[in-house]
Amino acid sequence: MEFLKFLSEDWKKIPQNLRYLILAGGFLMFNSWLLDHWGENEPYLLWWKLDIRVFGYSLGFTLIMLCFSLLVLKQFFYFGRVIWYRKKYSIEKLDKDFHLIWFKGKLILFDVGKEMYYHVFPWGTAQDLLFVGRGEKIPKSFDAVLTQKEDISVGNTGKTIKIKSYKNGGGINTQI
Repeated sequence: MEFLKFLSEDWKKIPQNLRYLILAGGFLMFNSWLLDHWGENEPYLLWWKLDIRVFGYSLGFTLIMLCFSLLVLKQFFYFGRVIWYRKKYSIEKLDKDFHLIWFKGKLILFDVGKEMYYHVFPWGTAQDLLFVGRGEKIPKSFDAVLTQKEDISVGNTGKTIKIKSYKNGGGINTQI
């Protein structure tokens, strides 16, 4: 079943709540199909008016289409965030408006104007923003530098980052 591996990997990328919508919709559609083919000939009525087969199929199809439209909408939302971050933190502004420091594989973006630092995660976000292979590498962990309040010198620019003055801004994530 190696040829179906890509389907299981893509299935894991869909958020859990949307997977439940797909499964619930599929169950309702399958249940309607079963009732239609192997059920009795007279309709199964819901509230003495609506055929349960039609209702189940319609609701199942609606849930699946709702899930797919939410996925597409989420893709547009995240695409907009990637564009916004690429404009705000363009590579031309590196070491002028912001600094990138790698602490044992953990990428931290220091925004000079706001005096805030952001954790850039996961790896796909660093790839989306073209940060891979750029910035300074420090062999210490970020937590150790943060607790010791050390100043960090930024490579060829001669500038130092005073960790004491920077506040945590959270994270930057452009992935689903």
